[in-house]
Amino acid sequence: MALSLIAANLATLAIGSLFYGMYLVLFFISMYMLLRRHNKTHTSHKSRKDNSIFKSMVFVSAILLCLVVTLHWTTIIYRAFIAFVALEHGAEAEIFFNDHTQLTEIIQNGLMSVAILIGDSLIIHRLWVVWDSKLVIAVPVACLASFTVSSFISLRIAWKSTDIFDNPLLKMNAVLTLLTNIYCTAFIIWKIWTITKVSMPSDGMNLRHFVVIVVESAGFYAIWAVFFSATYEAHSNLQSTVIQTAPALVGIVNALIHTRVGLGWTSEQTEKMPEPSSPLMFRGREAVEE
Repeated sequence: MALSLIAANLATLAIGSLFYGMYLVLFFISMYMLLRRHNKTHTSHKSRKDNSIFKSMVFVSAILLCLVVTLHWTTIIYRAFIAFVALEHGAEAEIFFNDHTQLTEIIQNGLMSVAILIGDSLIIHRLWVVWDSKLVIAVPVACLASFTVSSFISLRIAWKSTDIFDNPLLKMNAVLTLLTNIYCTAFIIWKIWTITKVSMPSDGMNLRHFVVIVVESAGFYAIWAVFFSATYEAHSNLQSTVIQTAPALVGIVNALIHTRVGLGWTSEQTEKMPEPSSPLMFRGREAVEE
């Protein structure tokens, strides 16, 4: 039995609200951890002045991502009220949800794309912190740029099309974000694992824990991208639920990383060890503590 549009959007409302609630809890915990670690690291007045938390990409991007995810969730709620309350108490809900040229849906899809862009930018930033090489990040940056252009064109196609399955760029977007995350994760693992194995066989375990966190986040992205591609290829309305819960999922993944790092799953071990001479460890700690 095929999933109806009304059922798919009700599922989006329920699952999206659940994910958003989970994300908010993790976001506030991660912000507390980031602020506490920043205050401990920069104790003097001069240090606090020269190293404002608002200069940290991790902090600023987390705030921006929270704003985007909140706005996206708000559009889900707003569209539900329009469909089930404003339009003759739900009599025209299916017609409303099937009209993909609605301004509210275009805004919703645009916010979804922005959330994924921020999530991909954050993992590229982690790759840059570990490698400090423009050559290494060239591929994911190219994928990010392609995703940006493709998302913009995709929104224009959706604006003029009445059938969401006539948009071939949606699958391309999923492939691009999947490629970005797999590439970045693979190179982060390679760099950290190689250095810790060669020069820090025992003291490098803290960075290996960080590898586990990054791999888990990439795993969430991979599952989401593959599941969306499969539902879209099957022309199932479930694809709508999958893609519209993406912003909250992106937020959860990043908030989990910040929270686990803040709780000391990586950095506390580093603080208890003698300062190594490896530049990788220094940059790894910088990324963790920001």
